[in-house]
Amino acid sequence: MKLTAGRLGILSLVALMALLVGGVLVLYAAGAEKEPAPKSPGGTVPLPRAPLLKENSRLIDVEGLILDMKDDLKVSSVSRAVFQPKDGLGYLILLENTLLEKTLSETAHGERPVRVRGTVTLCRGKNYLLLDWAAVRRK
Repeated sequence: MKLTAGRLGILSLVALMALLVGGVLVLYAAGAEKEPAPKSPGGTVPLPRAPLLKENSRLIDVEGLILDMKDDLKVSSVSRAVFQPKDGLGYLILLENTLLEKTLSETAHGERPVRVRGTVTLCRGKNYLLLDWAAVRRK
């Protein structure tokens, strides 16, 4: 096959278009929105997500911090708190109940450690924790 000026021009144009489309795809993939990692109450430290636990798993006497993350998670206009275990494995989103409300008022915005018991649920790839017992450590 002989390359004429016309064929060479068409091949050059096809190659240029392929590079352009590839560049656009790379830019799109880099800018694709990902779910932002929740941050600490000060908004400075990203919290890692905990490994997923099975539905109806029980947490018994696990120590950690309860952090109010309403502004960071943007999932509820009322409240949204997370439990971050002391071992640093991530966080569990806490389901609202009276015990959580009472515990939040006693933890001084995550400054006091808490020992909790509760049931883990799983929904849409996220773990939630329903507290049934919590003890705030006094300093």
